[in-house]
Amino acid sequence: MPLPLEGKVILDLSRMLPGPYCSMILGDLGAEVIRVEDPNYPYDNTPPFYQKGKHRVSAFASILMRNKKSITLNLKKPEARDIFYELVKQADVVLDTFRPKVMKKLKIDYDTLSSINPSIICCSLTGYGQYGPYEQIAGHDLNYIGICGILDLTKERKVFGSKDLTKQPINPGVQAADIGGGLVTAIGILGAIIERENNPEKRGQYIDISMTDSVFSFIPLVAAYHFAKDNSEGVNVLHGDYPFYAVYKTKDNKFLSVGIIEVKFWREFCKGLGRDDLSPRQFDQGLNREEIFEEIQNEFLKKTQKEWMDIFINLDACVMPVKSFSKACEDPQIQARKMVVEMEHSKIGKIQNVASPIKYSRTPLKIRSCAPDRGQHTKEILRNLGFSDEKILEFKKMGVF
Repeated sequence: MPLPLEGKVILDLSRMLPGPYCSMILGDLGAEVIRVEDPNYPYDNTPPFYQKGKHRVSAFASILMRNKKSITLNLKKPEARDIFYELVKQADVVLDTFRPKVMKKLKIDYDTLSSINPSIICCSLTGYGQYGPYEQIAGHDLNYIGICGILDLTKERKVFGSKDLTKQPINPGVQAADIGGGLVTAIGILGAIIERENNPEKRGQYIDISMTDSVFSFIPLVAAYHFAKDNSEGVNVLHGDYPFYAVYKTKDNKFLSVGIIEVKFWREFCKGLGRDDLSPRQFDQGLNREEIFEEIQNEFLKKTQKEWMDIFINLDACVMPVKSFSKACEDPQIQARKMVVEMEHSKIGKIQNVASPIKYSRTPLKIRSCAPDRGQHTKEILRNLGFSDEKILEFKKMGVF
């Protein structure tokens, strides 16, 4: 069956994690994603690696670059730009992650490309967006979550009555701005494709996505407290400030996540814990709340993680183990959903990949091809554009690719 984006062509100029994550989603959905890569870019073959004999393949790229093709073009050369313009004539979307003004400097900005193909959709994913005082400032994920309020939430809670009120933020283990920016970009592109199909002129448009904007929009509960001017003494129910939504250590130095909000789940939790006396105290405040934290922690230290899960797995109590990624891969739920898939790499042999989380009933998604080597499809794509082998050789001697 045809996939949702089959027939759509995405020219992907992006680098690192955010843009390639977006184009990975679009590729999984069936789009033909053509990576337009700088032949001299040094950071796209990142560790760790699969290795077999003399062959070495980036495991990271194997995930992000699946279902894509690759052409190398030195876009600083006029001949390479002309080739790119030919690609644009046949494309639906151009995705980039350059700093603002770089695309214009390369003469591949939206105004230029839309004059070649009025239906083209151009999307720029950057740290701070195309305008504002930070537009040209360098940054990475930690910077973006830092200024939008998320990093300030990622720290130990303030113990009631403690004199140590300044807790240092902790670097989160997941790149929320990178992944979140990629997700928002994919949504923006899909929306623009639908809009283009619905407008009579079939005109494309320009999309400006900021990773900072994206993660700023990820904290509606915090925003609600702020906008309502309800600080509640700085307490955030979902930030670990209450014992019913927190992480606890077990006897074997492992951890359990307790993610309770509703009273009915709290009652079940207290039942499983063997502490029905705590049932009416879910929303205790001040020192009483600290006492509940201590009581629950002391109970959890009496059994191992597995022993507790043998109890809670059969209760509606919102208790689950905290696992490493390697253990998550072995989890029966992850396995039942087939989120880890095995595929055959032509040089390495069997490799693993993360499956798409989108489960269609009629047009199931799958990884159709392994990540390409940089420039693997250059000649194929140039031939499809009508260039002869002699002209392709000439391009190579000129340093076009």
